[in-house]
Amino acid sequence: MKRLSRTALAVVTATGLGLGALTVPAYAQDNSVELNILGITDFHGHIQPADGEAGAAGLACYVEAERADNPLTNFVTVGDNIGGSPFVTSILQDKPTLDVLNAIGVDASALGNHEFDAGYEDLTQRVSVDGTGQAQFPYLGANVVGGVPAPAGSEIVDLGGVKVGYVGAVTQETATLVSPAGIPGITFTADIESINTEAARIADEADVIIALIHSGASANDAFSTDVDVVFAGHTHQNRIETGPAREGKQPLVMIQGWEYGKAISDVEITFDRAAGEITDIDARNVLVDEILAACDAVSGNEVVANVQNIVAAAKDASAEAGQAVVTTIENTFYRGADSAGAYGSNRGVESSLNNLLAEAGLWGMNELTALSADIGVMNAGGVRADLAAGEVTFADAYLVQPFGNTYGIVDITGAQFKEALEQQWKDPEGERPRLALGLSNNVQYSFDETRDAGDRITHVTVNGAPIDLEATYRVAGSSFLLSGGDSFDALAAGSDVQDSGMVDVDLFNAYLAANPGAEVRNDQSSVGISLDGPAVAEDGALIAGEELTINLSSLSYTGGELKPTTVTVKLGAAEATADVDTTILPNLDNTGTATVTVTVPAGATALALETDAGTTFSLPVTVAEEPVNDAPRTGSSAGELVGVAGIFAALASVVGFVFSSVMGVALPPALAQFPALVQLNAQIQAIAAQFK
Repeated sequence: MKRLSRTALAVVTATGLGLGALTVPAYAQDNSVELNILGITDFHGHIQPADGEAGAAGLACYVEAERADNPLTNFVTVGDNIGGSPFVTSILQDKPTLDVLNAIGVDASALGNHEFDAGYEDLTQRVSVDGTGQAQFPYLGANVVGGVPAPAGSEIVDLGGVKVGYVGAVTQETATLVSPAGIPGITFTADIESINTEAARIADEADVIIALIHSGASANDAFSTDVDVVFAGHTHQNRIETGPAREGKQPLVMIQGWEYGKAISDVEITFDRAAGEITDIDARNVLVDEILAACDAVSGNEVVANVQNIVAAAKDASAEAGQAVVTTIENTFYRGADSAGAYGSNRGVESSLNNLLAEAGLWGMNELTALSADIGVMNAGGVRADLAAGEVTFADAYLVQPFGNTYGIVDITGAQFKEALEQQWKDPEGERPRLALGLSNNVQYSFDETRDAGDRITHVTVNGAPIDLEATYRVAGSSFLLSGGDSFDALAAGSDVQDSGMVDVDLFNAYLAANPGAEVRNDQSSVGISLDGPAVAEDGALIAGEELTINLSSLSYTGGELKPTTVTVKLGAAEATADVDTTILPNLDNTGTATVTVTVPAGATALALETDAGTTFSLPVTVAEEPVNDAPRTGSSAGELVGVAGIFAALASVVGFVFSSVMGVALPPALAQFPALVQLNAQIQAIAAQFK
C-alpha cells in the first residue's frame, strides 16, 4: 500500500474522526503493518549542506519527520560513510561524520571500501564494526574474511513485531581499492553470493530480508529469493529497478540514491502479519528540496539540534589549520572529465593534476629524503578535487588527496614498470575500464589500443632515453599505490620498499610552497599511435614507398587546460599536418584524435609528432628498403628465377607501353619499328583523350 503524504493523511484522519471511522494509522493495524526503511549511500562525510546536498542536519530533519509519521522506521547506510571526505571532517579522522550518524541513529550499515582506507586495525579498533567504538552502530560485511575481529554478516531489528534482517557486503574489488598493506590476511569474497549465504542462514528468523550491498548491483543479478529489497551503492548512481516476477514473492526491488546526501532512498514495505508475507513494496529516491522541506515539520527537534551542534563544532575545530595559506600558485590544475566541466568523472584519462601529484611525489622523495627516486607515479582515484590558481590553503591541498597515505619508494625493473603501464587497462566490462597513472614529467610512453591487452605499450622513455627493461628504477608514490592498490600489481612486485613516513598532504604542501610557479604539463605523458595501411609489414616494419595511415589519440587533456588544434607528423623526409578533434571521449585516454597519411620514405628511423599545444613524441620505426636484385645464381633454381624474372620483365614492358600511350608519350625507337604497335598506340591515345 503506497503511503499517503502527510498532508493527505491529515485530511483523511480529520475526515475519519468526523465520521467515526478510521482512528488508527495503517502501520498499527493488526494484520497489516507498513515498514519504512530509509537509506543513504556514499555519504563520504559531506556533513555540511552544499549545492544539491542536504548536509547532515537536512538528513536528520527528514529521518525525524518520517519517524514521527511512522514509528516503524529504520535508517540504514550502504557504506563509504567515511573516507574521501571534505576537509571539515577528514582532518579530524572523520569523527564528526560518525558522530552525526550516531546522533541520527543508524540501525545498520554495510561496510564500504573507504571504511578500509586507514587499515583494518583502525576500522575495528577506533571506528569499530560492532558499535562499541566511534561508530555506535553495526558495520556489516558478510564477505569480509580473515579479519579479527570479524564484522557480522547481518543484523536483525524488530519493527513492530516484524523481524527485519539486514545483510551487508562490500564490493569484492575492495582489495584493489585500498592499500593492501592495511588489510593483511583479509580477503573479500563474491558479494552477492555472500549476501545469499547469509540471507539463507537467517531466513527462518527474519520476516523481511534487506541487502545492503556496497556495489553497483542490479535487480536482475543472482540474488536469492530470500532477499526482498536491495540497497546498492559504490557507483554513485540514482536508480530504482524492479526484478522479474518471483513465485510466491514480490519482485525484488533495488534502489540506489546517488552520493554525498543528495538523496534519501525511501522504501515502504507493507507486511501482512497473518500471511507472514510482503504484499507491497514502494520505493523512491527523495531529493534535496523535499529533504530540506521536512525541517519545517520538526522545528526544535532535539536530534536535529544535536546534529547541527556537531557540525558547527567540526567547523571550528578544523578552521584554524584549514585556513593557513600554504602558497600562492600561478596555474590551475584539473582532473579528467567524461564531459565538459565534469572534472573528476573520468579516471581513465591523463590529467594535469594527476601528473602534478606524481611530480610532487618524485620531488618530495628526492628533496625531502635521501631515497633518490627516478620516477613518480600517482593513481587517478586518489585525486578528489581540482586545484585552482591563487592562494592555496591547507584545506585546499587536503581536498585534492584526502586519504592520509604516506609516501615511499619501491625498486622495480624497467619491464615491471612497463607492465604497470599495461595494467592501466582494467576489465573492459567493469565500472571503470581504465585507471590512468599520473606520471612525473620525465616519463613518456606511447600505446596502441588495437593491440591485445598486455601488449599495448609500444615505447617508453625516462629522461628522454628509451627505458631499459633489465635496469632497476626507483619509483616514488603513495603507500596505497606502491603496495598494489587499484590492481597495479607490478608495482607491488618490486623490492626494497621503503616508507618515508611523510603524509601525502604534507608532502604536497611542501612541494607547492617550493614550486609556486609549477606549470601545467603541456608535453603530455601518453600518446596513442596506431599504424595501418599497405606500408605496415606483418612483422611491424614499414615498407618504403608504400602508403602509411597514422591514427593518433590522447593528444588532449579533458579539463580546462590548453587544447591542441593541429598536429604535425614527420617520418624521415615525409611530413603531414592534420586538425585535432578534441571532442571528449569518456572512460579511456583517447581524447584528442587525428589521422594523417604519408608515403614511407627510405631510411626513416623515427616517427615524430608535435601538437601546437606542446606535446611531442618520437616513436622508433624500422623501414625495409626497396628490394635489390642479387647477382645471377647458377643451377636449376637460378634458371627458374631467370624465367620468372623474364615474365615479370615482359609484364613490366606491357604496362610501360600502355602507360606511355595513355599519357601521350611517343613510342621509343625500339617499338616504333613495329607498325602494329604504332597503330595500337594511336588508338589508345585517342581513347584516353576522351577522358582528359
